[in-house]
Amino acid sequence: MTRALRSLSPWLGILLLGPICVRAEFPQTPLAPPVLREPDALLNLPDLLAKDTLHVLRQPGEWDAQTWTNLSLGTLGVIGAAIALDPPLDRAVRRNARPGWDRVATNLENLGGTGSLILAGGAYLGGQFTHNPTLKSVGTDAGMSMAIAQLAVIIPLKYVVGRARPSADKGTFHFKPFQSGQSFPSGHTAQAFILASVISAHADSPWVSGVSYGTASLVALSRVERRDHFLSDVLGGALIGTFVGRTVVRYNESLRSQAKSRLAISFEPLLGSGYQGAVLRVNF
Repeated sequence: MTRALRSLSPWLGILLLGPICVRAEFPQTPLAPPVLREPDALLNLPDLLAKDTLHVLRQPGEWDAQTWTNLSLGTLGVIGAAIALDPPLDRAVRRNARPGWDRVATNLENLGGTGSLILAGGAYLGGQFTHNPTLKSVGTDAGMSMAIAQLAVIIPLKYVVGRARPSADKGTFHFKPFQSGQSFPSGHTAQAFILASVISAHADSPWVSGVSYGTASLVALSRVERRDHFLSDVLGGALIGTFVGRTVVRYNESLRSQAKSRLAISFEPLLGSGYQGAVLRVNF
């Protein structure tokens, strides 16, 4: 009996001392909020919004001179050409106004307003309840992008530019900076293109991208048809929405990748004079 106990003593030492060693690796101190482990968790969304906002606002400062030149010339060229087309296009809209078209435009523009918010929130909740991380990420990225675009870009630009809406009949060049005007850029169009860019980035499918951007373009046209915006207004909103949406998706995907790679588990034997055991290390 004594000989049998001696032969089993190393294994009994591992069983008895192992849990003690494992417990010693985890001091009883409060853990930090698992922001990096679950960027899409509900309690982490305020922190994620702050991170996303800073990242979007810092992006222009990280561009080199060549990127600045290309983007500036491209944007000025597109917006400049649209401004030149604003007067004749607005006249054509007034001349060809039809009640049926107006009803269709009203239904479409909702996709850039309350409809886009409902879709983003629905995607997040749907992903949460069905345990679908991709659907949940779509909802997170769309919601973050919409908040950033509206609060940090769209609303300040409307106030700074102060362009009158087409329905005010003050012309295409009526600007009163810091005083009035809500025309440039189009917030509905920005939200529609945010949703399109986020869905397109996560789906990575040509036909999904085509349907998403096509629907967003119809939202933009509906705003022109209802004379809430000029062509240049909706193009500005489309550029802002696409930029913010794609920037947020890329950044949040990097956070999700970091979160997945932070979990590391190791098992090490622990041998010493008079004792034997093992250490289990779990690093987050």
